[in-house]
Amino acid sequence: MTLDELEVLDGKVSDEAQKVIDEAKKECSYGFEMPIMNEIIKSSEKTGTLKWTHKSIRSCDYCDKEYDYHTYPRSSRNHTKGEKNYNKPIYYSGIKFNEGFVTFQGDGDMCSECCIKQKVKERLIDYIIDNDLKIQIMKNDYRVSKYLKDDIRTCYSCNEDMLESQMGKEPTMMGDGFYPSKCPHCGAESKPFGKSHGVTNRFGMIKNPAAKEEVQKTKELVDTYNQNKDKNDHLYFYQNSHTDSTFGVNEEKWTNGNTKVIQFNINSKKFTVGYFYKEKSQQFKELLTSFGYIEVEDK
Repeated sequence: MTLDELEVLDGKVSDEAQKVIDEAKKECSYGFEMPIMNEIIKSSEKTGTLKWTHKSIRSCDYCDKEYDYHTYPRSSRNHTKGEKNYNKPIYYSGIKFNEGFVTFQGDGDMCSECCIKQKVKERLIDYIIDNDLKIQIMKNDYRVSKYLKDDIRTCYSCNEDMLESQMGKEPTMMGDGFYPSKCPHCGAESKPFGKSHGVTNRFGMIKNPAAKEEVQKTKELVDTYNQNKDKNDHLYFYQNSHTDSTFGVNEEKWTNGNTKVIQFNINSKKFTVGYFYKEKSQQFKELLTSFGYIEVEDK
């Protein structure tokens, strides 16, 4: 049924049928001319994420790429040149949004060409950010997500719910990062080969530290600095893997370690300058100072 037909029944049907009508009304309220984009936003609000993956697809509903097969290049005893080879389907470069754990070969939302031509990713991202929707956007080169999905776990010891962002972190066995382990209520820890906290399908949202204006402007300053420099003289911007609120700039080249240029914490509003950059980090210092940051001595 069309939306117009469903709206005639609005408020006149059972609770179960009304849910279907409400979902259809909500989906259309996003206002995109491509129905698939409305569906993507609706599913993103349910899961709390907007993500995509590039995959090979069999056809595209938005252009002339049709479900088809390659043909035999030459004749043989079993086939004639030009006949379709049903063992060799034609695949196109495509994209699938919000794909779940169950995947289907050849299935996608549209081809890559249509996605680029219609600026689908960019328009979805703009809509989410500009309308302040509580959705975590997959990392991309266009815009930074305003929110991060914060999964809810249940402690195996005290049975209390807790956000992952509230949990104490422990280093991974490989030493290449940290994972949420300690319950903020009772202190019970989740171990790789022991008891672990329960996983739920529920989640909350926290603001993305990397989306703060001073963080983005610092990153832009690094990009500008690198434009006219030799690769060996480049700087790189990073976010601390243990403390999400800490960001910094280091030298790209390795000389018994990466030389620190500047490091700052968005919660404490303080920054430190590397010893060898005391006189060379004026632009970064001026930027952070303009946002109310205070310089402290490096310990």
